[in-house]
Amino acid sequence: MSADLRATLTRIVVEDLEADASALTDESTLAALDLDSLAIAELVIRIKEETGVDLGSEETSMGELTIPALAGLVTTALAGERSA
Repeated sequence: MSADLRATLTRIVVEDLEADASALTDESTLAALDLDSLAIAELVIRIKEETGVDLGSEETSMGELTIPALAGLVTTALAGERSA
């Protein structure tokens, strides 16, 4: 997982979605950061804008992900696109 990708995801969650930065740890799920379904939908859009990866099919389960797990999901999707 790229440190740049993780930084990008953290920036989106904290700055764009206004999650509490002090509550953000490697173990914090997106749901624990009080990101509701609308914020998760916005996150999916922002991830697509920043990385080109469409995680729309993962949207319903994203609340249970941490930032490191989300970065892993994006990395896997990017790798799959490159090998296709």
